[in-house]
Amino acid sequence: MKKAPATTEVTTSACQHSSAKFTNPGRFPVRLGTVVAEVLARLLNHESLTGMEAVFGASTTRLAAVVFYLESDYGWSIERRDMAAGCKDGRVAWVTEYRLNPLTIEAAMAAGAGAWCSDVRRARAALRKKAAEAERRAVLANIAASARRHVNPGQRALFDLGGI
Repeated sequence: MKKAPATTEVTTSACQHSSAKFTNPGRFPVRLGTVVAEVLARLLNHESLTGMEAVFGASTTRLAAVVFYLESDYGWSIERRDMAAGCKDGRVAWVTEYRLNPLTIEAAMAAGAGAWCSDVRRARAALRKKAAEAERRAVLANIAASARRHVNPGQRALFDLGGI
């Protein structure tokens, strides 16, 4: 059985010696229709996110990478907390929950985050209207990729076991 992480306390990427950096907002991504923008908008809306919540809420399986981009490329200090989650198969798994400090959110709102978040929500809603077409294009791309596999007739015999 996997042991709990050594700490379940809230940690942050911010310098522990500088509370100003911890509460100062970072920069807003210019491209509004991106997963990075949506994750930040959700965090600014006082949401805390785990990887599974990001799959269904923001359509990404790479929440940790998005958090990394927000910190390294945009200057946001994002808190993280390890927490236990019950699984459908009866296990307890440890997951990371990400959130922004309320003082950071307050400072960001004073810097125009409210309007920016509304613009992000509109941009992401417009993209979601294209979901059915994107799924159709993905099916076609997968069919085309499948047709290109194993096209070297010289190697086919290596894998042909004669019906075994």
